[in-house]
Amino acid sequence: MKKTENKTRRTAAQESDYVTNRVLTVFAGGILLLIFATYLKNGLSYASSFTTALGVAQGSIWAGLVLALAGLVLTGRQLAKGAYKSTTLFNGNGLLMLGLLLSLCGYLMVDFGPQQALRALYVIIPVWAILYLIYSVYPREFFTIATAMTLQAAFLWLVAKSAVSNSFSSTTGVFLALGLVVCAALEGLYLATRSNRGRLKWGKVSITVFNHDTKHALVATVAVVGAVLLLAAFFLGGSVGYYAMYAVAAVLFLMAVYYTARMM
Repeated sequence: MKKTENKTRRTAAQESDYVTNRVLTVFAGGILLLIFATYLKNGLSYASSFTTALGVAQGSIWAGLVLALAGLVLTGRQLAKGAYKSTTLFNGNGLLMLGLLLSLCGYLMVDFGPQQALRALYVIIPVWAILYLIYSVYPREFFTIATAMTLQAAFLWLVAKSAVSNSFSSTTGVFLALGLVVCAALEGLYLATRSNRGRLKWGKVSITVFNHDTKHALVATVAVVGAVLLLAAFFLGGSVGYYAMYAVAAVLFLMAVYYTARMM
């Protein structure tokens, strides 16, 4: 009896340490990426340092792609062998995320200008870090739903922005279509994995997308409400899109509180 209790305590302590270490690692990585982005912005803003900063930015694009490819290959091999462990602090997924963010940082700086790129990265990097933490710590259904809702909020902002700005007016329909694809994909993903207890299977590879007891009503509600909000933002004007975006963010925060409480 005591051996069982001690083993349970050790397991709980290990899980707690893992969560703490993952939180610290992800946020430290996010801070370092923001420092790097700030360096590129400052370097690209002055003629004396422009050439060097441009070379670093272009190099980071390719370096990030190499890291992302290495992470993708590593994750794929681990999944195929059944050796992948999401509780490992450093794994293929972490390498993939780091590579993509590094490459995105350089790409935005080169193609969109340092000022606009830095503003975008101040949003993208924290959001990405939070989603990665959700993936690592929370139930899989929350990660899938949170990712869909984050994309919904992003496309609501894009639709609202393009609706009130002439410079984006020609692409409003594209943003709406992409947002609706996200909503449809969420519902389709649930239906495709329902018979496999929330797992998406492809040959020997099996990826958990939802919990085995995820309610269809929850997924369908997120998909349908998201689609309705996108259509409302498109047809009723930009201000509706901004309010809808804030509403989605608020609901997502409440869901985070709920899942956190459920895990305690």
